[in-house]
Amino acid sequence: MKQGYSETEDKCYPLFFACKNDSLDVRIDGREQMKAKGKRGLQGFLFFLFLAAGWYLMQYFCAYVVLSGSMEPKIPTGSVVVVDGRKKEWNPGDVITYRRGNMVVTHRIVEKSEEGYCTKGDANAEEDAGIVLEKQVIGNVIAALPWLGFGIVWLRQRGTLFFLAVGAVMLFTIRQLWHGRKIMQENKL
Repeated sequence: MKQGYSETEDKCYPLFFACKNDSLDVRIDGREQMKAKGKRGLQGFLFFLFLAAGWYLMQYFCAYVVLSGSMEPKIPTGSVVVVDGRKKEWNPGDVITYRRGNMVVTHRIVEKSEEGYCTKGDANAEEDAGIVLEKQVIGNVIAALPWLGFGIVWLRQRGTLFFLAVGAVMLFTIRQLWHGRKIMQENKL
């Protein structure tokens, strides 16, 4: 008998054809099920990885809309600034975002002292009044996305989201009615 063959009823068949078709189908179905389980496992892992990355980014990075021209031309009005909150020491020349009362301000550090930081907007003639304490600093600006903030401010207005939602529902309803009408016409023919 040759190696790799089996003898059945005095005939030689290759081993992978020696089994019945039913068992071959089951083996193929099992492989497909294993592939499907592997895909679901990979999707679950990627979803978990996405959530973990999102959680990490939310812990240390935030975004703010610049509503004034005090940092122009480097950061124009309507820009979105991305702020990195991991750094804990800033130097003159760094652009930082900090809280002053109920406002959030993005300005450049011009002087550092033991008490805190003296800041100034690039377009302002004078330095800001008062010292920015280290506990007021949210973080340093790592990116500025020009004009994106105008859209965000527009969407945050009270009526805008309501009218966008109503418009979307109306368009969906009109589309469904139109599609239903076409199906009815096709069925009549």
